[in-house]
Amino acid sequence: MEAASLGASQEGVPVVGVTAPALFPGRVEANPYVTDLIEAPSLTARIGEMMTVAKGAIALPGSIGTATELLITWNANHIVRRNGGVRFPTAAVGEEWRRVGQALAREVGAVTDDVMWADKVDEAVDWLVGELETPIREVHRPNLRPR
Repeated sequence: MEAASLGASQEGVPVVGVTAPALFPGRVEANPYVTDLIEAPSLTARIGEMMTVAKGAIALPGSIGTATELLITWNANHIVRRNGGVRFPTAAVGEEWRRVGQALAREVGAVTDDVMWADKVDEAVDWLVGELETPIREVHRPNLRPR
């Protein structure tokens, strides 16, 4: 998360951090590039808040936490596809996520079209920017707490 925050900061984009302090009592603060902070009471509340603040998501290679975030956004897109609403643009980068997607499609009938599967970060970023209705620099959320 720090690398993504650094990259956004270097581009002059506000960096919103959504933390769940109760899950990580040893962590004192968000990374130094976060300009606005939201504290959530739980993991699921954190992910929900991230989906409220963000216009889309890119899952980079990671572990169970990243998998949880990817699966929740993927599930939201599944529900929207079946029932109407606004899709949450989600991309997953790397062969590992592609294999996870294929396994879920094979084992539980997940629809892989609900996520964009990218080989490289640049491919995912270009796709996500093309999906956005509002340019990234114009996204604003008035109830953020500045750090």
